[in-house]
This record gives sequence, structure tokens and C-alpha cells, in this order.
Amino acid sequence: MDAATIAIYEDNALEWVARRGEATNGLGVRFRGRVGDGLIADLGCGPGRYLNEIGDPVVGIDATAAMLNLAGAKGRPLVRADLEALPFGDGVLAGAFACHSYLHLPKARMGDALSEAFRVLRPGGRLLITLIEGSYEGHERPGDDFGGRFFACWGASELGALLSSRGFSEIRSDRVELRRGGVDLVTNARR
Repeated sequence: MDAATIAIYEDNALEWVARRGEATNGLGVRFRGRVGDGLIADLGCGPGRYLNEIGDPVVGIDATAAMLNLAGAKGRPLVRADLEALPFGDGVLAGAFACHSYLHLPKARMGDALSEAFRVLRPGGRLLITLIEGSYEGHERPGDDFGGRFFACWGASELGALLSSRGFSEIRSDRVELRRGGVDLVTNARR
């Protein structure tokens, strides 16, 4: 992940949590229902907003120490790591849940990061990834309430083609209107 973006999260973790609160949309619960038993990694878990929704067994992964410190209150295992070098053996995860985490990776590096997710998922394992729909890429995304973070926005067909090229199948993207404006792509795929 971009160093400037990590620094923004390190410096503003408490404010970020105050503005975002706990997850209440049921996305983690629905994902657990699709995955069933088995270890799920919340990739880019931040302060752990979805850890309780996903339920055990789950491990939170984040690149920022400040966010992981906040996530510690959830009582789940946590690891500081980067999406581009996941700290798991081949095929050990039943699911990889990534809500607004891969959107901080440049498009040029996204393919390799998705290959890394594919590597750690067991055959038949599931990936859920949410990204902001659009074509923007850079550090000055209009409307960003924590200015200076890096964002890469995606189109459904563009993301689907990249996932397919990295070995994923059963790819489906749904468009979800955001409270703060804009549209999320909620994409599910199978290894």
C-alpha cells in the first residue's frame, strides 16, 4: 500500500473510527454464509469493523499499526501485513474478505495482489472485494474526507477481466449506492 496513505491512517485512526462506526450492513454475515466453515482473512481490516460480523474463525490483516491497535478490542487474531505479500501458506484460507482495502493499490499492482489472494485461498475458496466504481486513480479523490489517500476506482468489466486473468471464476459484481455518495462495486469470486 502507498506510504502516504498508511501515514494518513496511522495519524487519523481514531477520527476515522468516529466517522465510520461499526459495520451494520451485514456484508460480513452474508460472506460467512457463502464461505461456511473455515478460516476467513479480513484483508485490510482497519479497526475491525467486520470481524464480529464475519465470526470465527477469522483473522484481521492490516498495514497500519494504529488500526490494528483499535481492532485488538475485538478479541480476534491480528497480523500486520500488506495485501501484496500475505502471511499465509498456499491454499489455507476458506475466504478472503476485502472491504475498501484494494482500492488503495495502484491499478498497475492490482493483478499481482489478486494473484496473492488466489494463492492463499483453497480450491473453491471465496473472495469478496469492494471497490469504488469509477475511473479515478490518484491522491486527490474529490470528496475524500481524509485528503491525500491514494485511490484506484474500477469498472465492473475491468475488474472482472483482471480477476479472470488471475484464475478466479464465478465472478459477479453488484452495484451498491453509498450513503456518502458514489457507487461501490461488491464483487464475489471463487478460486
